[in-house]
Amino acid sequence: MSLMRWNDEYLTFNQVIDEQHQRLFEIINGIYDMMRVGRGNESIAYALTELTEFTRFHFATEEKFMLDAEFPGTDNHSSEHARLLDEIRELRHRVIDGSAVVTMNEMSFLKDWLLTHFTGPDKGLATHLRRQAEAAIENAAKP
Repeated sequence: MSLMRWNDEYLTFNQVIDEQHQRLFEIINGIYDMMRVGRGNESIAYALTELTEFTRFHFATEEKFMLDAEFPGTDNHSSEHARLLDEIRELRHRVIDGSAVVTMNEMSFLKDWLLTHFTGPDKGLATHLRRQAEAAIENAAKP
């Protein structure tokens, strides 16, 4: 049983972003499965490390797209990224030191944050990227 199921509502139609979003789904579903079957904090902390690293990689990818495309919402979007990374790192540290366990509250937070971010700011970024690509093609076709 999965916490999150991928569907077309989450597509940005940017292949790189969509593939990375699907990987985030897989990692979070893996953590959820570990939590459900009672895996220990060590296993969950390891999975949270993987989530942190992949999330950082994904956000760097998006932020490079934003910078290259002169995306007007870069500052707000990047701030959202930083806040989520801080939340994940903090949870990981609390799991490692034994002061927290991953519960449905944490899983629901991750799920809600990602789905809201995918369908809002990330779709806005993808639309901007697509429009820029279309404009570049149009300009290249002009004599």
